[in-house]
Amino acid sequence: MKNNQILIIAFIFLIFSGFLTSCFSEYLRDKSDQVDTYIDNTGNLTATSDISTGNEDAQNETTSSENVSGDTGTDLGSGSGYEENTTGTHIGQKFAVIASGSSYDSQHYTWFLNSTNMAYRLLKNSGYTDENIYYLFENSKEAEVDFQSTIDNFKKVTGKLQEKSGKTDTIVLFLIGHGSFDGTNSYYALSGYNLSDTEMAAMFKNLKRDKLIFVFSPCNSGGFVDDLSGENTVVITSTRKDETNSAAFIEPFLISFDGIGDADFDGKVSFAEAFNYASLNVRDQYINNNWGTLTEHAQLDDNGDAVSNEGHVPIGGDGHLAETIYLNQDAAVSVN
Repeated sequence: MKNNQILIIAFIFLIFSGFLTSCFSEYLRDKSDQVDTYIDNTGNLTATSDISTGNEDAQNETTSSENVSGDTGTDLGSGSGYEENTTGTHIGQKFAVIASGSSYDSQHYTWFLNSTNMAYRLLKNSGYTDENIYYLFENSKEAEVDFQSTIDNFKKVTGKLQEKSGKTDTIVLFLIGHGSFDGTNSYYALSGYNLSDTEMAAMFKNLKRDKLIFVFSPCNSGGFVDDLSGENTVVITSTRKDETNSAAFIEPFLISFDGIGDADFDGKVSFAEAFNYASLNVRDQYINNNWGTLTEHAQLDDNGDAVSNEGHVPIGGDGHLAETIYLNQDAAVSVN
């Protein structure tokens, strides 16, 4: 009798173990089906950035719908992002977008992945929740990445911000990667699509929010200032519109929030302080590496006049709003 009981128990255990193994296999399948498309930058647009000369128009027509529907990261979700306190008053939330598009080579891929990871860790340490962080990268299989950085997914993310955000919310975008300038417009390189300054401005034109902060690291990003400038909006770029970059800008910008950028010693770092720290760091890189004359000048506009300033802010009317905005209102935070 005891032998029969033992056999029955063993049989049940095997069935249960098989069930658990099956469930665990389904869990591990997350994001494993994603097939990313890499599109060469070849053609007729004259680019003054560090990207290879390429056909931006051809890229804009070849975004793969499979890459949009195939993403299996965090669902964009539905419903309102509003929170209310006991009095029914809307409590301001914090939303963030991290993006990096086509890298075109393994070295830039590594740099951009490291920078976007730094931004993600900084946001998490600053109290941003996973459901309010949208992380787009050219390869959606990388850790913490939600979606491949196609134009369709970028539009979906901005659409969700339209649904979820409210007039007391703060939205920050870290736009990392390559950029270009055609003499009229600046472009931000997504995966298989070059997003123009005017297109991006249209996406955010009617967004419900309080503060909106754009931080661009690419070459030629200064051309986004005049199109994105507006009320309660901070636009920070690593260069003027006609400049390429050799120095790292986004890394010292992010690291500054660790406390090293706290110029007024109040225990926290504002976006103005981060801008000043990163700008000075770029100048130091030129000096330390014997690169000669400084050929890249970080820009900041936050008074809505569509004219940016460089150097130590506040200056020329810019920088006063950025002085009042923090990733974390309470203390400096780490990117680790």
